[in-house]
Amino acid sequence: MTAAGWIVVAVIVATLVWLGLALAGLLREHAALRARVDELESRLSPLALEDPLPVGRTSPDWSITTPEGDVVTAASLAGRRHLLVFADPDCRACDELVPGVAQASAAGALPPAVIVGRGDAGAIPAPWRPATVGVERATEVSDAFRVDVSPYVFVIDDGGAIVASGAAAELRDVEHLVAAGRDITIVRGADG
Repeated sequence: MTAAGWIVVAVIVATLVWLGLALAGLLREHAALRARVDELESRLSPLALEDPLPVGRTSPDWSITTPEGDVVTAASLAGRRHLLVFADPDCRACDELVPGVAQASAAGALPPAVIVGRGDAGAIPAPWRPATVGVERATEVSDAFRVDVSPYVFVIDDGGAIVASGAAAELRDVEHLVAAGRDITIVRGADG
């Protein structure tokens, strides 16, 4: 074999060795990441999801605190159709959905929206703030509506009844909920 042939063989062998070492490193990194994911998953408690309040039920009383320290209550929206959007600043789907809902609500394309978050009111992202936004003290509002997931939307009519609800990932999901609740009328009997 010529010197050029040996150089080609050496380059091929070196390349194969390098690729083998790179693959071994990737497999080691994958195993380490998988172990971390398994550890994190083992620490998480399983969610005990309840059924959210159904259509036809009266919206419970609630209150949230805005980043400015004001208190917003269910009574402040009495007589107006509105949205109650449960969202978490640490939720990627919420980061994508809530700014669109806030802007559409502020523009009048959706009913007034109230964003109910958790944690520190000051940590509410700025893009959420065209809507009325605030946080519950603990989980009292989420518990009252029996919501364990976010983003989750309730459409509440001018009489305070829930006329549509559901999980939402995109603005069009919220638009569909609003449209679905538009033609629903809740008739209250003598027992409310």
